[in-house]
Amino acid sequence: MVAQELIDKVLARSQDFDLEGFVLGEGPDDAEIMLVGEAPGGDEIKKGRPFTGQAGKLLDASLESAGMNRQDVYITSAVRSRPFKDKVGATSTGKERRTRSNRTPVPAEIKAHAPILDVQIEAIQPKLIIVMGGIALKRLLPNAGPIAELHGKVIETPILRLDQPFTKEERYVETARKYLLYPVHHPASVIYNSSLKETIAEDFGRLQSVFEQAGIGIRT
Repeated sequence: MVAQELIDKVLARSQDFDLEGFVLGEGPDDAEIMLVGEAPGGDEIKKGRPFTGQAGKLLDASLESAGMNRQDVYITSAVRSRPFKDKVGATSTGKERRTRSNRTPVPAEIKAHAPILDVQIEAIQPKLIIVMGGIALKRLLPNAGPIAELHGKVIETPILRLDQPFTKEERYVETARKYLLYPVHHPASVIYNSSLKETIAEDFGRLQSVFEQAGIGIRT
């Protein structure tokens, strides 16, 4: 689906950013449902899979609540490498200790990786895109409101793709096709804000009616 040449170009122009590793995505090439997240974290980079560790467990539970599993969806993200920041601290013996933590990707990093997401969406042509979190939402619908206002709502709309990538003329343009988008809070957001747990559960709980609207048959 995604040519190695394209991956190499994306990685080449990402070299000046604080990014590490690469996770392409996972799922069937003919999936009717695509999940778009933000970016892989440290655990995902180590394992080479999207949504592993605690974030993966939260996503799996959310999918199960909607009668799905990973075999039903294609999982990808706005950025394929881990955005990180270095932290300098001290050990108990006073020695310097450097660690890396995750951070939010900046617009230039999202743009650098945009061609891969564009190719995946064009190849799969999903009937429904579940947009997980504000970063993914702004990538596809930059003029959309905040995820706090749009979560749990079905939006039928063109999305943005990067036209003429890797040239001086590259720019975001709208797709000719309209897609069905269903924004939800990022499953991992409950790690930092436990009050979102009920909201996320409610949004995934409404997916069966969304599937009917999109003409998707998921076994419950």
